[in-house]
Amino acid sequence: MTASHSLIACPRKQVRSSTLLLFLCVASLLSVASYASAVEPKPAQRVRHGGIKPFTTEQINDFLSECRNATIATLNKNGAPQLTPVVFYWDGSTFYASVTKETIKYKNLTRDPRMSLVVDDVLGHHCVIATGKATIQEQDIWEMTKKIMYKYYGPEEGAPYVEELKKQNRVLLVLKPTKMQAWGSVPREPAKP
Repeated sequence: MTASHSLIACPRKQVRSSTLLLFLCVASLLSVASYASAVEPKPAQRVRHGGIKPFTTEQINDFLSECRNATIATLNKNGAPQLTPVVFYWDGSTFYASVTKETIKYKNLTRDPRMSLVVDDVLGHHCVIATGKATIQEQDIWEMTKKIMYKYYGPEEGAPYVEELKKQNRVLLVLKPTKMQAWGSVPREPAKP
């Protein structure tokens, strides 16, 4: 009798356990569904937070005319990114930076022309990110190099600096972006002349 009693009791415990497990699963699913319906769905694109919005073309040009470093990214032989801050000139469609042929970024770009750069203002929450394939300009570089140095140092300090640079083995890195993103806090005041 004990043996048959244990045979009968065992399936009842399994039925009770299965019923309890099923009840807990259904209750859990119902609570998740009610929570999900109470939460607003996420929008398809990034929402403007804290007054951040995309830059207009005028704001991009204004921001890039200021004296800021651009951090450029190139790819090392092993595929790892190599980052370097540089001074630059933006002419409204193209970035220019003067570098020597001895730099790693120059060597990386001769092997793989893909380049990204970022110019940002951490405190003002402004940023421009550009990507594309850079070209290396080896001839007729001094007029643009002069524009870069005058932007950062003015004519008085920039002119002697350009003369010193002419003693180096320099080239221009030229990036006409294929993709560009830019944003900033609202409103962004134009730079004072």
